[in-house]
This record gives sequence, structure tokens and C-alpha cells, in this order.
Amino acid sequence: MKIVIRTVILLLIMNFSLLYIHYSQLADANGTIKQVLPYSEEIEVVNRTDALFITHHFRNLNPNRYEIVWPEGSADISCFNESDSSCDRVNNNVSAILEGENNYQSISYTIPKAEAMTMKKVWKSPFVTLKGAAPNTTMLHITDETAIGGIWISGLKLVGTKKTEMIDYSLFKGEGQVTDLYWQQKTLPLSYKGNNLTILGEPFNEELGVQLNDQLSKMNATHIVLAVDSEGESLQTDRFVITNLNLPEIWDVVLDKGVRSKYFFPEGEQLTSNLIVSILIDKPIGTERSKEAFGMLKKSLKTSQLEALKTNLADRRGTNMDASLLDQLIGDVSGLSTTFVQKNNEGSYPLLFEDPKIIHINGEAQEYLKTIVVNNRTLYPAIEILTQSGYTLSITDQSIYIENNTEKFRFSLLDPFYVLNERRYTFRDSPFELIDDKYYFEEDTLRRLFHLSIQKNQESIFITTLKGGEI
Repeated sequence: MKIVIRTVILLLIMNFSLLYIHYSQLADANGTIKQVLPYSEEIEVVNRTDALFITHHFRNLNPNRYEIVWPEGSADISCFNESDSSCDRVNNNVSAILEGENNYQSISYTIPKAEAMTMKKVWKSPFVTLKGAAPNTTMLHITDETAIGGIWISGLKLVGTKKTEMIDYSLFKGEGQVTDLYWQQKTLPLSYKGNNLTILGEPFNEELGVQLNDQLSKMNATHIVLAVDSEGESLQTDRFVITNLNLPEIWDVVLDKGVRSKYFFPEGEQLTSNLIVSILIDKPIGTERSKEAFGMLKKSLKTSQLEALKTNLADRRGTNMDASLLDQLIGDVSGLSTTFVQKNNEGSYPLLFEDPKIIHINGEAQEYLKTIVVNNRTLYPAIEILTQSGYTLSITDQSIYIENNTEKFRFSLLDPFYVLNERRYTFRDSPFELIDDKYYFEEDTLRRLFHLSIQKNQESIFITTLKGGEI
């Protein structure tokens, strides 16, 4: 008996394990929340004439295996034997950190230079990363042995600098990872320093810097450096912006960098990132289409729903984000489904919500029919509902004609009136809307003019006629 029980328990454990693996892989494939392994890192960079010499320390590693992703063009790759245990998890070809309990490992490598540094230099992705992992914090030491001077920008906060006859030393520290490294010969004065933003360049109205820093703080963005040089060339990376524009002109760009420090967006989804910024700071930014989309969202969602949306977005920081997922989050707080963000990434489109309730007509479920909600108005597909109610419909450039044996309606498409059996009535708000080349009538209009009873429960909508029983 004990053997049978043990066998059953073992089978249950195996089944649960397989289910866990399956759904973990499924979540990753669908682009939903994908957790990354955290660690902290310390990077020591020595700048010499021929290369950057880098020693990279990984701390607070968990026991998992980590695949090492080497920078393009890196050379002289090796494990760094700082202590007896600093290499015990690094494999022989230095391609992975293996499973193990030691949470501290070190490696070293160089980034050769194709030419001497003169006026400016940018290194794209110059440091090792670990696949499926990201650093919570980074400490970056830069020791310059070339006596070339200038300034270094990494996106992290500059903690301090020290100059001697032989070397220049800079220390940076902050949240997240260094994605790019920049040097330029021309030095720029410190104009503003906040928790989320540093501005280099000529003095400006400090209140603007405070406002921009506060908005980055609302997004919980990682620290960003903005270097303003009227005579310089523009350069944008994930964590710093070099620009010859003034602060108001580059404002939205900096905010977009801030939101991209917390979410991973696919290519071509600028509106999605702009819209998330607008939601988090409660202020429209970006293109006119982005601002218009945020205005429609604010008009359609209640204050409590917008706050819930902010909370849901905050819970997903550090994960993948796209238009489809943002639509899903909007649907979660509204209780309705929408493709609003996806449609607006393609072109200007109104905010429509689809009610998931199934419409029943003639005692049968019409699963292909959906009601939509626009600006808190519930609208029904006119042709499908009314033709099954005994009416005929025809549409011209000027009017909608709806008729049955006793009633003849003409709704003007040009002016706010309709005609019923040759008697004219005016209306203040149009009872119908044209959406995607399809006419929808308002729920109250269907009840009042076309004698329809519309009853609802949590799953369904039942339509009956007050003239002659069920439709």
C-alpha cells in the first residue's frame, strides 16, 4: 500500500512539474510577463590608446546557469582570478556561468579600438550581458590612462571624478544596466542633477528640470542623462541623449527613454510607449495621434479605472509590452475588450469597447454579433439587428431608410433629423454612428423608436419586440 501511495505522489509531482514547464514556456511565447533573473554588477574600465580593458564582476547571482553574451568585437576573453572562488562557476571557454552556490564571479575582456579617440566616441553595447537576466544595480569605474580629458557619459549617475598627473578617474552608480558608453572631448557644465535625471550644458530655467525629473519619477524610470550642446550633433541611446535642441524640444524624447527603461517594446510601437507615458504621468505627450488617443482614453475611463490601469502597468515593469497587451490591460479595468491601441498604431481610430455578452435573436445565440461601447454609449450593429426585427434597410449618400409594414423611417446623414411616416423630428445627438463602414444604432434608440426590449444578464443580451413577441 505504501508503495502505491508513493507511486501516486511521485506521478502527481511529475505532472505538476510538466504543467509548470508548459505554462512557463507558453507565457514566454505569448509575450506575457516574463521574469528575468536579477543580479548586481561592478564594471572596471581602463581606457588605453589601443582598447578598453574591462574587468566585469557579477554579484548576487542565483544558482541557475547563465549564458554569457559577449559584446561584438570583444577580445582577450578570460576568467578573472580575483580569488580562489571568483571563477569556479565559469566554464572553460567562458561562454556560461554554470549552476552553483557561489554568487560572485568575475571575467575580463577588451574592446579594441579601430582608430584613436579624437572629438567623440560612442560604444554600442560594450559590456557583457547575461541571457535572461538583468542587473538591478551597476557600479561603473572608468580610469583613463591616455590623458585625453573630456567627459564620459553612461546614463548612470556620476558619483565623482578625480584627476591626477597620470590618470583621470570617474565613478558612476545607479539602477539598471549600462547599454552604451559615450566620450567627448568638449566638457559640459552640470546644469541640473535629480534622482532620475542629470542635465549637462548651458544653464536654463531649473524649474523645467525639476518638472521633467518629477515626471520621470512618476514612471519610476531609471536615471537618464541629457547633454545639451548647441554646437554638437544629436545622439540617442537607451539611457542618454546628446542633443543640440533646447529642453522643451527634447522633452517628449526624454520621457520616452524613461518608459523604455522599464518596459521592452517591439519595433514600430512608438504610440504604445507614448501612451503608457501619458497614462503614468497623466499628461499627453508624443505625436498628435498619441495625444488624441490619450484624450479618448481619459474621456472613456473613470478615474478609478485609470488608477487601476496605472497599478497594472507598474506591476509589469521590467517585462515585455506591446499594443496588444496594453489593450488587454485597458480591457481588464473596463470589463470590456478593445483593440484600440493596436488600431491606432496603424492609423487614427476611435476608442471602441466590445461587450463580450452574447446577443440572442430568434432564440438563437448570434456569436458573430457584438455590441460596442463608445464614449459610454452602447451601440448595436443596425443592419443585423433591425433586419431580423422585420425591417428592411437601404443606405444612400444622404440618408438611411428603415421600413416595415407600418413604419417608414428616413435618417438624414447630413442634418440632425429623421422622418417617421412623413413627420419630421429633430435630434440633438445623433442616434447612430458610422464605424469601419458599418452603421451602429444606440441602445435607447432601438428601444424607443423600433419597439425593442433589450434585457441583459452577465453573459447574454436578449432582444425581443414589443410588437408581436420575440423577434
